[in-house]
Amino acid sequence: MQTIMPNNRLLLILWSLLLFLGISCSEEEDPVPDPVVVQNSKTAIYDAFKEWYFWLDKLPEVNPNSYSSDQALLEALRYDELDRWSFIAPLDEYLALFQDAETKGFGVSMAQTLDKKLMVRFAYKQAPMGLVGVHRGWEILKIDGVPVKNIPNLNVAFDTDNEVVFTFVTTANDTVEHAVTRANYKINTVLHRSVIDHNGTKVGYLVYESFIGDKTDELDEAFELFQSEGVEELVIDLRYNGGGRMDIAMTLGELIGGDEVIGQVMGKRIYNSKKSGDNIAFGTNEENPLRLNLDRLFFITTKETASASEMMINSMFPYKEIVMFGQTTHGKPVGMSILQAKKYNLALAPVTFKILNANDEGDYFDGIPVDYEVVDDIFKAWGNPQEACLSQALSVIDGSVIATSMKSNQIHPVGIPLKRGLQKITGAH
Repeated sequence: MQTIMPNNRLLLILWSLLLFLGISCSEEEDPVPDPVVVQNSKTAIYDAFKEWYFWLDKLPEVNPNSYSSDQALLEALRYDELDRWSFIAPLDEYLALFQDAETKGFGVSMAQTLDKKLMVRFAYKQAPMGLVGVHRGWEILKIDGVPVKNIPNLNVAFDTDNEVVFTFVTTANDTVEHAVTRANYKINTVLHRSVIDHNGTKVGYLVYESFIGDKTDELDEAFELFQSEGVEELVIDLRYNGGGRMDIAMTLGELIGGDEVIGQVMGKRIYNSKKSGDNIAFGTNEENPLRLNLDRLFFITTKETASASEMMINSMFPYKEIVMFGQTTHGKPVGMSILQAKKYNLALAPVTFKILNANDEGDYFDGIPVDYEVVDDIFKAWGNPQEACLSQALSVIDGSVIATSMKSNQIHPVGIPLKRGLQKITGAH
């Protein structure tokens, strides 16, 4: 744990290392920041940046109290050329999301096609949308009786605590209506797990949405299934995984890396020049009984695959044959340290370090490229062997290697712009 001890007026705790589109979590070896004097929230933000910001040489000298808000100050401090991620958020909401995997909303992630169809990418099981049975591949036809194509701002349509009536077209082409109200819910990070018998080969398929929460029960259950079924190949679908806690990402690394990664370096955290003494290599000595020993790994990614997801993929390159499908990843080879300003209910997440693998490979700001470019086939359910990305992976596994089945001009899902901050991290309304 990293702790800043200022005066008695405010306690700031540099608590966790976050690897997200927005955020990774602390290792036992995390450095302890030096004491700072805190006068107000803006001073706290500026002092934290001066001490810990990764691009220290790009940090401007400013009067923090001259800015109209904490957010305005943050925007002024960020190194725009590379930093797309440093953020601030309400502390209570941050803690609920990353410690408890809890948030509020309808619990549905959507994308819009070029012909303006609004499609469900996924719904969390315990969220309002999940509880009424909404699934990936459903089309949202109307919202409160208004056709989606006639709604100018979908964010506004979803930003209400009133009951909303949604009209859906299911994957069976049935039209159904559900009245849904936003509510608090717990996120299920594993969206799907299954074993596919593909031409005599048992293929494990895992859809992992984020590295959040304080437990890995869902992950353990998935690998218990894979182990009991004797999977021979594994497809890890991280297409919507924007990152999260570094320790949970490393747990997945242990499970898929197998014996080859035990006692080995899986990554390195590199801080700014002022904090170079805190640079550290990390890995695992734990012999996880659920680990799989496979020669190669298959990953499905998109531009939303970010941070801890990219770190975990990158950490496997020195040890495994890696084959990737989908789209080039987001490109976030850096992580944040989380600063808690409890007096102001503020969680500050400046970029503080970059991540390399055991071969000192990193700096993938343009993303990690895929071997087979395939679009996100949002019309088909998880685990459907005909889904474009999974189908391509299965074709490589059996050696047939079919051409990409869907071209980008036929279907081009576009995510609905989300609010900044924690809603962006969950990827759901």
